[in-house]
Amino acid sequence: MAWKLVLLDEVSKVLPDAPLKGSDIRVDLPGASYALPAGEKLGPLTFAFDVSARGFIEGYDAPADVDAAGVVGSEPGDPATQLAPPLVFGGDQAWLKYAVEARVKAEVGFPLPYVALAANGDVRVLLADYHRHPQDTNARAALKANAGALRLPLLTASLDALGVGEAFSFQARGELSVTATLDWTDVYTTNLQALTKLLSASSLLAFDAKVGATVSAKVKVVDDYAVIFSRPEAGRVRVQVKKAVAREAGVTADLHVEANLTDPASVVAQVERVLEGLLSVPLAEFEALLTKLEAHTLSAAETKVLRIVLDRLGFEELESNTTALRQAWEKLRGDARTRVQELAEAKFSAGFRYEYLRLREQTTLLSTVCTDAQARVLHPLLVGGNMASAMQRMQADGMVLEQCLLKELTQESQAWGFALKLGKWSLGGNDERQLTQVVQRNSLEKEAPQRISFLGVRSYTRSLLTPDAFWTADFKADMGEFRKSPTVADFDLGLYLLLRHDARKRSQDELRQAVDEAIIWGALDDAEEDEVLRRIREAAGGKAVETRVELKLDNRTLRDVIQHAADPDAPSVFARALARALPWYSVPCRDRPTVRESVYAPLWRAYLDQNWSAADAAKTVAAHLKTNPLVGLFAHTEGLLGNGMLTFAEIIQKNPGTVARWRDLRAGLLDLRNNEQRSPSVFAGAFKALSQSWAQSFHLKASGAFFLELAARGGNGLASVERTFTVTVPDTGASIVFSKSRA
Repeated sequence: MAWKLVLLDEVSKVLPDAPLKGSDIRVDLPGASYALPAGEKLGPLTFAFDVSARGFIEGYDAPADVDAAGVVGSEPGDPATQLAPPLVFGGDQAWLKYAVEARVKAEVGFPLPYVALAANGDVRVLLADYHRHPQDTNARAALKANAGALRLPLLTASLDALGVGEAFSFQARGELSVTATLDWTDVYTTNLQALTKLLSASSLLAFDAKVGATVSAKVKVVDDYAVIFSRPEAGRVRVQVKKAVAREAGVTADLHVEANLTDPASVVAQVERVLEGLLSVPLAEFEALLTKLEAHTLSAAETKVLRIVLDRLGFEELESNTTALRQAWEKLRGDARTRVQELAEAKFSAGFRYEYLRLREQTTLLSTVCTDAQARVLHPLLVGGNMASAMQRMQADGMVLEQCLLKELTQESQAWGFALKLGKWSLGGNDERQLTQVVQRNSLEKEAPQRISFLGVRSYTRSLLTPDAFWTADFKADMGEFRKSPTVADFDLGLYLLLRHDARKRSQDELRQAVDEAIIWGALDDAEEDEVLRRIREAAGGKAVETRVELKLDNRTLRDVIQHAADPDAPSVFARALARALPWYSVPCRDRPTVRESVYAPLWRAYLDQNWSAADAAKTVAAHLKTNPLVGLFAHTEGLLGNGMLTFAEIIQKNPGTVARWRDLRAGLLDLRNNEQRSPSVFAGAFKALSQSWAQSFHLKASGAFFLELAARGGNGLASVERTFTVTVPDTGASIVFSKSRA
């Protein structure tokens, strides 16, 4: 017998002398009312019970009775995507939960797998035992029946006494971990800032990243969790790990997430590709040029090539000092390796943090049904906080997992946005607009501090311009810390935009359109279009090509954008963005974003003020452009109004409400700017307004260009804005990643 209730007469008095059905049972146990062992050993850990241990009893017989641990609950609304709790309301069942705290100590030299909940550093865990009864059982009679047969969740032997439809649980604050695998091309899509900073300003970084090359990392997070053992049927045990609510106030520290590559050697091959991208010539060729420089045997042609490379690296002044140049080169090689590893780990940790902050309380992180023998092996590992070993044992024994975040998994390629997509809760998909709010509490107190996360997604898979297009906008607002009365200012903001064209064979004009989109969002410059097209054609070899253009604004940069949305010339900035976003066409006034801006921005500015009809736009634009030497005969085309997506008037026609979308976009930004000290309810209206401008790919392209110009006005300029252009040839596995260094 592990522990038992004594002084039953005294305890009974606080329970109703009535059936469990309909009784509201929530009572604290006096310290003298239960007898506990002096201490229980679990490997190097000792679980101590003393007079300060807190105990309580709770009863559950209907959905109105909420179990904070999530052990007892209702069937999920969607069983296909949500797991049922271990014990489910229904029929003639009721449960009494007996809970008690224990302090944990570790042997000298052994690190505790748990962390303190309270500021005093006292490490405690909560043990709970759930006993099933018919609903018509008298509460005091049920207490008497359970009093001498309470199971101690610390003891593996307690599994033998676990009845069908019963459970026991162990709740602690400790480290949870998952091993995840990503394709390197996913790592590079929004993390190239660290590498472009190794180049001189306005240099293009382009390197090969073969599809299928992967990297893995162990990602760890410290949080409150519960390990639950229940018996669904004789001879079987369900084992679950759930995210739990902290039991004590005071847990306010920022959510700690850490990622470490499981095989740092996998970075080596990537570094060589990255170095060649930084150099713009093969690594062996540069090494040979450097050796010849040291030997004073460079030809004039070789000197010219070397100087171009040195200028890219900012090493031009070192050409006459070969010793210093060699040292600078070796340092850059080391920096490149360090940064490639760091950006991979940053992708894992940021993605996991983003996902984890959106986990609702009582989310099941792990669930499996196993034999009694398997449960006996898992029990000491899970209760002892050794999650990694428990996962290895499950895999070795081939246990079937009903749901699992805490396991090694191969990440689906081309994850988008901020997500790592480790769980079924990840939002995403097609043709949707959704803002999801998740509220987490740091204790069971009624007015406990909260940690709130918002995920806003607007995505589509079809475009009026091209039938293979997908675009998405991913808006995030989350808090790392718990706060009593959070405001908008307490949130970490972010915005991610994606334009993607699925794999298919493309004409030269279609490739130019894809490259043009990358220029609009600053991943390339106009002057680099021909070189980028050459590389794409060589890699494709006539095969199908997929393209992705991505733009990501971090918290600091997005807040700069929000502040400058109030600038008096913001309408003119958006007019320039609309002009740049016009579709590429092979005439002088339409084949470069900068030229489109100079020709069409005044017209878009007038349109935002006057909101012309498509017919009026055709007449006005044609008349305005007929004397522009860059437009020439194309002015006549601009005067036509067909059913295409080419002319100014046709763009207005196929993208109705552009003026309203602009007003919504600015209003959403100003809502966030002007309500920093208001409650997070502001986000719902702001996201609704912002997302109106992301319903069409043309408006999304213009929004991205608008954000870029406002971001450039901030204190950090464009240096912190992630912009990447990725071209993939699925048939060969070839992938080229492009990005631009910015001051």
